[in-house]
Amino acid sequence: MKLYISSTFMDLREHRASVDRALRRMGHDVLGMEQYVAEGTAPLEKCLRDVRASDAYVLILGWRYGFIPRHPELNAECLSITELEYREAVCQRKSILVFLLDPDAPWPPSAFDALGADGGQNILRFRSTVGAAHLSGIFRTPDDLASQVAAGVSNLGLNRQMVERGLEQAAAGPSMVPFLSGAELHDTTVMGIREMVSNAGTARSLVLNLGAGNRWWSTRLYLLVTLLQTLTPVRQIVFSDDDEAFVAMASPAALRQGLCDAFPPLAAFDGPLHADSTADVERETDRVVAEWHKAAPALDEPRLKVGVRPHLLSAWVGERLVTRCIDVPPETGLTMVHVQQIVESLVSDVPVDWPASSEPAAASPFEHPRLMVVDRDAFALAVARQLVRAGVPRAPIR
Repeated sequence: MKLYISSTFMDLREHRASVDRALRRMGHDVLGMEQYVAEGTAPLEKCLRDVRASDAYVLILGWRYGFIPRHPELNAECLSITELEYREAVCQRKSILVFLLDPDAPWPPSAFDALGADGGQNILRFRSTVGAAHLSGIFRTPDDLASQVAAGVSNLGLNRQMVERGLEQAAAGPSMVPFLSGAELHDTTVMGIREMVSNAGTARSLVLNLGAGNRWWSTRLYLLVTLLQTLTPVRQIVFSDDDEAFVAMASPAALRQGLCDAFPPLAAFDGPLHADSTADVERETDRVVAEWHKAAPALDEPRLKVGVRPHLLSAWVGERLVTRCIDVPPETGLTMVHVQQIVESLVSDVPVDWPASSEPAAASPFEHPRLMVVDRDAFALAVARQLVRAGVPRAPIR
């Protein structure tokens, strides 16, 4: 990843050097004032531009507030460069790692702003602000700091790997409401499901909101999974509640078989349906709907249908229904405990519930949906590669 290191310089020179060496040995691209050369860009503009270009922002605070640039446009509040960099990282929703010098650590009196003109109020306010907004590491020595930063950045890398190994996802939109709630299957109703199947594209997972249990009819769920199984690469359907939290997960094939086993009229309808299936979305959708209309008297859908609820899904699908997921706290993002749970999962597609963070910057370097389905094997391979890269010796960093 591209990492921006933000701190005052003279008082934390050794600490910055230790962090820089550790991160470069891990293979990361480090941005900071050590890499700056003479150029036409004003220092503040250059710093803010590099923050925007980074994947993550690392803030290290001792007891110095730092230089306050005089820039009427970019710094009307007369803040230090370090605080302006932090605010830019928050504004750009960068992943932010904060490390604060231990108040009890030995520190030279000359490196305290408390001895300066402002009585140290600026640095005390700044430390309090970031300490309240983020889970902060507390360091005492350069080596201690480098170790903590390396661990934090490694954790960000794991978050990135999980997001990138999530199955491409789609969701049932508003156009599906008439279909799922049992409206008569005419052109307008069918248009919604045809549009959803077409828009699924390369999606490998589909999120369906069950609501209070009366939103989805069992018969319409059967029709949907039948079309998904035939026409799309969707391999998992994730059910959520009105709060977007995880309820259960199953494959279209498992749902189709479970519904047929639970409802004999659906099984009788399903048998002949395989014979003439095609890969064309419009033609196949029209064919299935036409067959549904023909079988309507025997099916008697109003009598046959049942509102889909979690305990019914469990009864229909049985052991093929996944009812547990990995709960990732938004404050910390993915940890090694979650990594182990994913890698050791008995199912190859692992559901993850990862709510949005309430912090000013997201816990993950990338945007992600709350409900994800992670490819276990691809994720395990990516993690193994990352650990190998981090452990392979490199040429010394001078």
